[in-house]
Amino acid sequence: MIEKKRLGLLGSVRKRLDTSGNRFQTAIKLAALGQVLLLAACSSSSSKKAISDECLLNSDCATGLTCTFGRCHTTCVTSQDCPTGATCVKSSDGTAVCQLPAEASCFNDSGCPLPLVCGIDQNCRGTCTSAAQCPTGQKCANQSVCADPTQVDVNNDLLVKRDGGGVGTDGAGGRLDGSAGGAIDAGSKDGVADASIGGGGGDTAAAGAGDTGGATAGSCVGKIPSKFGRVATSDSNPKYTSGVGVRTASEFVVFNGYAGPSSSAIDGGTATVNRIDLQHFDVTTGTSKGQAVALMVASGDGSGLYINGAAVAPTGEIALIYSAATNTPNVGIQWGVYLQFLDKDLAPIRTTQFVALGLNPYADQSSVKWLNGNFVASSVVGSTSAARIRYVSFGIDGSIAGSSSAIPTDDPSGLVHTWNYGQGEVAFSGGLFAAAFVSNHDALPYLTIIDTLGVEVGSPIKLPAALNGGNLAFVSVAGTSEGFVTIYNGVSSSNTNSLLATFLSSSPAVDGGVGTVASTHAFSGGLPSTYPAPWTGRASSDGVGAGFAVLYPDGSVTFLYLGSDGSVRTSPQTVLQQMNAASNADEPHILSYGGSFAVSLYSSGEHLTRMVASSCQ
Repeated sequence: MIEKKRLGLLGSVRKRLDTSGNRFQTAIKLAALGQVLLLAACSSSSSKKAISDECLLNSDCATGLTCTFGRCHTTCVTSQDCPTGATCVKSSDGTAVCQLPAEASCFNDSGCPLPLVCGIDQNCRGTCTSAAQCPTGQKCANQSVCADPTQVDVNNDLLVKRDGGGVGTDGAGGRLDGSAGGAIDAGSKDGVADASIGGGGGDTAAAGAGDTGGATAGSCVGKIPSKFGRVATSDSNPKYTSGVGVRTASEFVVFNGYAGPSSSAIDGGTATVNRIDLQHFDVTTGTSKGQAVALMVASGDGSGLYINGAAVAPTGEIALIYSAATNTPNVGIQWGVYLQFLDKDLAPIRTTQFVALGLNPYADQSSVKWLNGNFVASSVVGSTSAARIRYVSFGIDGSIAGSSSAIPTDDPSGLVHTWNYGQGEVAFSGGLFAAAFVSNHDALPYLTIIDTLGVEVGSPIKLPAALNGGNLAFVSVAGTSEGFVTIYNGVSSSNTNSLLATFLSSSPAVDGGVGTVASTHAFSGGLPSTYPAPWTGRASSDGVGAGFAVLYPDGSVTFLYLGSDGSVRTSPQTVLQQMNAASNADEPHILSYGGSFAVSLYSSGEHLTRMVASSCQ
């Protein structure tokens, strides 16, 4: 290239000088100019680039450096070969180099040089399914990324440091005394509180107890949701596997999971694809505003996709949690759990892998809720012999807002029952979180109470009168302004198989004790022991009371609402009905936005999703 430029320049000079008529002088000048250019070319070819300089070839870099990710790097075997604080990472061709400071931190995958991805600790990392794919001495963390041993905890999860921002223990909705709650540092994470997402506390919306956190997005907060509007029904597609309905400020939105042949321009031409489709509906009439359209290609390779839950922030941002399958060579189908964050215009802004790929039968036991000013995701993770519950808090933009934590249980190792029960939901009330699980020891439902730092408060609480063994289908929990309500199937004096709702006051726990079982209500028509489905019931809160969606064997979904003190405010009422009997592939869901409860049901027999929402009357 230099030689071509030199000859071209000589030609242009020759042409200009020849026109002067002094050919002898021209020849002398040409010779001199040629010597100068030749020396410049030789000098340029001998200069080498230093660490972090841009490059195209290894030969562009100084001796001992290699051109990787478009810049000159030092090679390494382990991170000990790198400067203090730097990590050894692998390129796509397997070359291990010391990561440059400019390549280390990230906000999403686009901030990392390929093939690195953005880990949940917001550091660029190599992907993996085993430690053999990582530089020497590193582990393959549960998030399917390579990490040094000092960068993971005892459960092999990436360590996520708090940054001084995050959530205040009082939440966004207000304290129990009705005063304003703590503000949220939602933007810069600089430790300085920004505007409170939930607004000032009211006389009932305590401590951001529910999904709305005392939000001012609607006028339904605190009103008994006894009436529901018209049902919206999504398009049917034989490749739909799951779905969830979401209410926003202006419409209903249904997200359906698609797994199968590529059928949309957004799929990128791959043979099979996991995809999330989107359909809009009028909030008053429930009528569709148009056909379902492809929103985004999801993780996985088309081997399977299940949307497990959704949550809406008071400002309109949405978080979806889904499990996706990948057919891994020499291994087979492996499942992982992912979070998809959308802005208020429903545009995808960030995808985060929440549970690593593995032969994990618990990928469907995942949920996400808007709690205490953040999206809180939880999931059962592990193997058939050692399952645990982990949870992480995220900001409205999908950024980490709290440490990755494992939920303590009645088992010293934090294990939960390995049968595929519906469990793992997290709720919030009075500055405390509660997680519902099924005991690994007696197969009974329990609650663990933890503070906002993940520290257990008291001991796990066994819920009364529950069925156990294969008879217990699920346990689900929601927060109220005074405590927690948990529903599960159990026994009562009038019915062997009843739906039970137990209220636990959070006040004693605030004083350092454990939650007190204040009351238990039984409802007839509970689930029979022949129907143990993991998605049987889901819970949500409007910041005052607790709402539940429960799937029954006849394919109906009932709604139940209990007040702040655990009293029954609405008896179970049918709000959705599918055309066929229920199966364990059907999925009910519930969330609250502005105090209005949106209930949805994916019907596996009809390959579609229905949704309905409570009114403010």
